[in-house]
Amino acid sequence: MRAIAGLMTLAAAMMTAPAGAQAMSPARYLEAAGAADLYERAASQMVLESTTDAKVREFARMMLADHARGSATRRAAAARARVRVPAAALTPLQTELIVELRAETGLARDATYVAQQRAAHARALSLHQAYAARGSAAALKAAAARIAAMVARHAEALKAM
Repeated sequence: MRAIAGLMTLAAAMMTAPAGAQAMSPARYLEAAGAADLYERAASQMVLESTTDAKVREFARMMLADHARGSATRRAAAARARVRVPAAALTPLQTELIVELRAETGLARDATYVAQQRAAHARALSLHQAYAARGSAAALKAAAARIAAMVARHAEALKAM
């Protein structure tokens, strides 16, 4: 039940994201992308410590590796654009989702993780695509396009789970 309520909250938040993306500043993009990475890594690390499902384990490992590379890509692009990268921090919604995931165990945790990751990747894809199309810092736009391609691959992998 908690999982359904959390997913409904996430779905509602996704409907409004990324509001104002056409005017998103480089700093705001970096803040939102950093939060998305932090959430996906934290959730993946948590499920990796408990899952017995080989597909979930493989996906979680891919999340940790790919999001570390994505973060490095963003930081390098920000340096080229001379934009300070803010410290990554979870949003209140992401914090709620982590709490929800932590409360689940076994197969319920795996199912909650996959559902949360599907929604989070849809939102992240929208964020990166929007900045790649309408961002103001060329280096960050190029990085956002590369990261969007990675996120799209993750979204496709989630469809098979």
